[in-house]
Amino acid sequence: MLVDGFNLLSRYYFATERRRALDPDVTVKGLLRKVDGWTNDFSHIAFFWDGPRESTHRFAIFPEYKATRTGLPEPLFDDYVKLRAALTERGIFQSELAGYEADDLMGAVATHFPGQSYLYSSDRDLHQLLSDSVFQIVPKKGEEVLMNGTLFESLYGIKPLQFVDVKALQGDASDNIPGVRGIGPKTATILVQSYDTVEVLFDRLKHDQLLEAHRKFSKKLDGQEGVAKLSKQLSLIDIHAPIEMDWEAYRFGSHLF
Repeated sequence: MLVDGFNLLSRYYFATERRRALDPDVTVKGLLRKVDGWTNDFSHIAFFWDGPRESTHRFAIFPEYKATRTGLPEPLFDDYVKLRAALTERGIFQSELAGYEADDLMGAVATHFPGQSYLYSSDRDLHQLLSDSVFQIVPKKGEEVLMNGTLFESLYGIKPLQFVDVKALQGDASDNIPGVRGIGPKTATILVQSYDTVEVLFDRLKHDQLLEAHRKFSKKLDGQEGVAKLSKQLSLIDIHAPIEMDWEAYRFGSHLF
């Protein structure tokens, strides 16, 4: 079980915000009950935290990346500190590395771990990692959806890794990834279904080889190869991020002894 720490903590924080006046620890208590339940089903559990945004390669190539995000509310930061301490006491492996986001560390572990990995997060960016051995548990109101490659393809009509190509074209306002102006999700999906990657798409555009049905998009795509490739680079999870490769370190409770 590989957990996107801030994603999970934020969900619990805002879901329990109204009860905070009666119990300041309500968020952490609820989240730990969730973690304790996982210890019955998973031998290896790890939480991953984002390094400083300014330290990442994404910020280096595009300083506006996630620039619209605000800092953590003080009570949420307090919960973060309490949660990390409580996870350490339970023997839960935690990882944070300057220069990388939690997604990168989760992706590197999931793609190298010699077994099945379950990513716990509502972040759709992690969909690109789905495979025969990598799954994502997506929490929604009142339920959890187990996303696998087959379900993803049936929902989106593309392969998991092509999710970054769609995002490269449509952009992502929440992460401040620009994308190609005027290209929305529907058009982006159609183009990726037809040309597989943004690299092939712009090569075909450059040689005037777009399919007849897609020539109407030429004007919007013209001159946008650079921004599309930049957006893809920002969206692509770095599965080669440096990680702990001793899998016993991820075993629940292993470093308590």
